[in-house]
Amino acid sequence: MDYGDVLTRAWRITWKNKGLWILGILAACTGGGGGGGGSNSYQSSSYRFGGGQWPGLERFFENTPPETLALLAVAAVIIVLLLVLALFVLGILGQAGLIAGAAKADETGSVTLREAWNLGRPHFWRLIGAGLIVFAVAIVLALVVGIPLALFAGLTLGLGVICLLPLFCLAIPIALLANVYITFVQNSIVLEQQPVIGSFRRAWEVFRANIGSAVVVGLILLVGGFVVGLIIAAPLIAVALPAMVAFSIGGDQTIQTGTLIAVACGLVYLPVMVLLNGILQTYVSSTWTLTYRRLIAKPTAAAVVPPAA
Repeated sequence: MDYGDVLTRAWRITWKNKGLWILGILAACTGGGGGGGGSNSYQSSSYRFGGGQWPGLERFFENTPPETLALLAVAAVIIVLLLVLALFVLGILGQAGLIAGAAKADETGSVTLREAWNLGRPHFWRLIGAGLIVFAVAIVLALVVGIPLALFAGLTLGLGVICLLPLFCLAIPIALLANVYITFVQNSIVLEQQPVIGSFRRAWEVFRANIGSAVVVGLILLVGGFVVGLIIAAPLIAVALPAMVAFSIGGDQTIQTGTLIAVACGLVYLPVMVLLNGILQTYVSSTWTLTYRRLIAKPTAAAVVPPAA
């Protein structure tokens, strides 16, 4: 397979068909946009919640009955769950449209957002079914593997974790290969009209027969995506500087001002970051779609008919 042609053509499709960027933004909802929100609790005698730094918020909690706070908490949880469900559905639709749109653009040279959306929509429920199977398998594996590891670490007072480091290192490439396989499952559903169960079997056939090409493309996208992701996230470091400086200086007013400046700058950059991430997602998905199309189009050894004597 010509890797250079796949990568350059995927970029031409991404840049020429800018309507796919919308689907890329949607597809990123299921592609790990999640949560690195590490809540570092800043505990100090000079700064803690309830010390007068946020008087309006404190008055709200003091004057609101506990029953109302409980109802608000339940409503917040329900809203969050509905939002997660909506993002998941939109993400599946975006992924289906990206795969179908990239295939259409590979054939005809261009595709509109409406065409990609309509081409991908019929595959929604099968992609949902495949996603639920993957989720269930992941939960089972986490329980089967995680519980014994947790017990082993507890019985050895944490020393057993050191012995398991090679196993953890081995889990990284296995997870990457599994991610490539799941991508092939999605492509087999959209590009080859495979049913849910049949898509896993077909994806395994393609993956096993072309594991070298799949690993090469996966490594290229992994390294390239990591570098581009760092570039996209770099402005967030600059955005966080006012808050970091404020916390280092100390003082209630300084902390509030620095935090507000950081939040305002982050909100300004957020649409740009979402757009750039959508473009990156479009390119990655297009690359995998072109890769899958090239792999299933390759003549197999069984298909080569020897010349007649």
